[in-house]
Amino acid sequence: ARQVARALEGQGFEVMLKTDLVSEQLGAVLEDFFITKGRNPEARLFVWFAGHGYTLDGEGYLIPSDGAAPTDEVNFLKTALSLRRFGEYVRFAKSKHVFTVFDSCFAGTIFNVARSPVPPAITRVTTEPVRQFLSSGDEGQEVSDDGEFARLFVEALHGKNRADANADGYLTASEVGAFLTNEVSNSTSNVQTPRYGKIRTPRYRKGDFVFALA
Repeated sequence: ARQVARALEGQGFEVMLKTDLVSEQLGAVLEDFFITKGRNPEARLFVWFAGHGYTLDGEGYLIPSDGAAPTDEVNFLKTALSLRRFGEYVRFAKSKHVFTVFDSCFAGTIFNVARSPVPPAITRVTTEPVRQFLSSGDEGQEVSDDGEFARLFVEALHGKNRADANADGYLTASEVGAFLTNEVSNSTSNVQTPRYGKIRTPRYRKGDFVFALA
């Protein structure tokens, strides 16, 4: 997370780094972020969650530092943050572009999304609203916590790999998703397969989150 924070600061982002959040803090921080920072329609909101996740009865959950084990289902549900609730927070934001990366286990069904192709024109996708996600693994997979996923993401931001598929000098979230899915799936022989996409809601699937490369 610190590595990603430094890379985002280099991109000109205003970064808030929060570590080891307990249950009450995790929900409160995310809700405040999307409501407060998301008041600006022209803001670009980016969230990187590095931690544990779990899927229970088809529902994805983010697990805080004081979260209970899934075997203790009652306390697990009391402490974990459901992706359904996270989706509510995301929708509080009036900002045009929101991109969330989950570097954690779970998440084949985040937001009931559809995969989307890389858009043909940067000028078009930056004017349309979007809510996008990327996860480092699929439902039921135990993803690596060796920092490789974060390293590949940071290298993509720095233009050190082939993530910018059309070499136009702009890196879209769709391109990041396609690149990381390909790299991680190949390097792990499909043991870990990232997922990416957009919320199905028509209003929030037309644009794309864009990073300008050096």
